[in-house]
Amino acid sequence: MILSRRAFALIAVLGLSLAAAGQTSQTAQTAQTATVDSVLDMAEFVHDWQISKQFTIDVANTLPADLYTFKPNPEEMTFGEQMTHIALSNAFRFNQITGIPTPFVLDLNHPPASDKQTVLKLLDQSFDYVIDVLPKITPEQLKRTWHIPSWKGRNDPDGRAMILNMFVHTAHHRAQCEVYLRAKGIKPPDYTF
Repeated sequence: MILSRRAFALIAVLGLSLAAAGQTSQTAQTAQTATVDSVLDMAEFVHDWQISKQFTIDVANTLPADLYTFKPNPEEMTFGEQMTHIALSNAFRFNQITGIPTPFVLDLNHPPASDKQTVLKLLDQSFDYVIDVLPKITPEQLKRTWHIPSWKGRNDPDGRAMILNMFVHTAHHRAQCEVYLRAKGIKPPDYTF
């Protein structure tokens, strides 16, 4: 039987694909069992928090002060409460990890006012606190675990998971605030990373 060039090429590609799939599967399996020490080094992660700070403050500054009480439906937090939540949550979790005092009193049962002036001050202080304490976190603090029942999917995070989650948590609530801006017909700042 004589194979056409096209059929031969197809068989060759299939053979190479199967070989590559086997290699990829073996590599993926090895990667799943290997511990990732770090995706970013500390300087890169601190820089990401600096960018997140500026972007979050830009979003907070975009909404006029008289709209800080806006929320698109009764179940949501107001814009100001969302931003306050970002600031307090970051300070709370990084204090929990490090034990280093926060720049403001943390009383999650009695949050501060969520007007624009207060929010901008809290965000600035909270991000500066995170950026300052992040490089001071010890290997022991990164390995320690906490039981947090409200964290669905990861109820017993270690310090590494907590700091990553807080970075994502900030983006989550900031994105909600961007939707609030759109609901008011205001263009959010361009995404920065």
